Amino acid sequence: MNARNKRVLYVTALVVIAVVSLLRLALDLRDGATDAAAIWVALLVVLVIVGAVLGTLRHRVAGCAAHAARRRPGMVVVPGFTTAEMPDVARHQGASARGWLAMGGSPVAVVVTPTELEVWARREEGPRWVVQRTPDGVTDGPAVFGGREVPAVWAHDGLTAVVLVPAYRPLRAAAGTVGADVARAVAELRGAVPVAGAR
Repeated sequence: MNARNKRVLYVTALVVIAVVSLLRLALDLRDGATDAAAIWVALLVVLVIVGAVLGTLRHRVAGCAAHAARRRPGMVVVPGFTTAEMPDVARHQGASARGWLAMGGSPVAVVVTPTELEVWARREEGPRWVVQRTPDGVTDGPAVFGGREVPAVWAHDGLTAVVLVPAYRPLRAAAGTVGADVARAVAELRGAVPVAGAR
């Protein structure tokens, strides 16, 4: 089952749960079962909140990567989420960590240029800092994300660094289940993927 089919299945399941909840709520209200109706209202509110948060998260990651791609046309852009290490890395570089969550999870994009890796955040006019591309400068390894260790990508040049959880599939990445996306991000950041293969 590919990612698109999984997304359709997930959305279908949410819609079915919402419809069943609405029908059950209507029946409970008609029968005067206000306690049961309160439970169904609470479930519907939770579904709406979860849907809104996931939709916003996906939009913000895609927006950050698209903005960086517009600023650096033709370059490979790796979308991701910050890790808990990133605010400290930013401060060490003398760069801003404004808007980044302390435990990770903020959208970030890394642009691969011929000589550097540019760290982009939000819809800013330029990268927050750059990491020089060096042989063996990009590796995979654990990083703290949401209070636990997850697979992540580390890029460093001896002086500067960037650590991210790749978010080609933002909803899976938000849960820390990145799978093969780490290997893909490592390959793209190393420059092993030609620009013609960029999204």
